[in-house]
Amino acid sequence: MSVLGDGRSAVIAGRAGAYVSDETWKALVKKHRRRGCDDLASLARAILQGKEQLHAAVGRAAGGLLGLFLRPPIARVFARELAARIPLPGEAELTAAARGLQIAGIYVCLTGERDLAGCACLRDVLKVEGMEQFKKLAEGATVDWLELPGRVPALG
Repeated sequence: MSVLGDGRSAVIAGRAGAYVSDETWKALVKKHRRRGCDDLASLARAILQGKEQLHAAVGRAAGGLLGLFLRPPIARVFARELAARIPLPGEAELTAAARGLQIAGIYVCLTGERDLAGCACLRDVLKVEGMEQFKKLAEGATVDWLELPGRVPALG
């Protein structure tokens, strides 16, 4: 059984149509079948890392602001950590975009009959999240790509 067995890959292709045109989806799959998903994996990684960097910047700003008011160091550390972990506007959408890219990349590798050991998107998800979380991601992709952020937490 494939990593996206039980007809999931066909459902994923169908779900992609809710977010991109059929022409775009077919062109993506056709173009990447031979090349693999390295560029999709790279873009997904950049989105997720950018999101992490934004969180870190918000945390540093909060800690720095308290430093200007000469607050105790522990208050600055607390503010920095708290602000860095609070969800930011648009965060779920960024995660959904990154996870959608990863699922699309895995689909491309599967339909191109590529060795999945060389699938950059699958490697990224498994490396950070593990097989159990990947299964949740695949299940979310068959339901609705908007559910992807809740299925697997952000990389990092």
